[in-house]
Amino acid sequence: MTVRTKQTTTLKITRVTGTSSTGKETHDFVNLSVNPELADGDVLSIGSKLGNLQKYPVDGIGRIDASTLAEEH
Repeated sequence: MTVRTKQTTTLKITRVTGTSSTGKETHDFVNLSVNPELADGDVLSIGSKLGNLQKYPVDGIGRIDASTLAEEH
């Protein structure tokens, strides 16, 4: 049986920081660790509230889940 260990969750806020010389938007990211047990709606709510505090406009809010996989012995 495969088990997950070392679970982490990152809240990723994508911000528009300007425009390139070719006219495309430039972005940067704010990455914050959050509790992996939070529901998607809660992560979105936190991201939206933090997005309202940003100097730059928010282009997107994402959730990145990561873990280590191992065989249970």
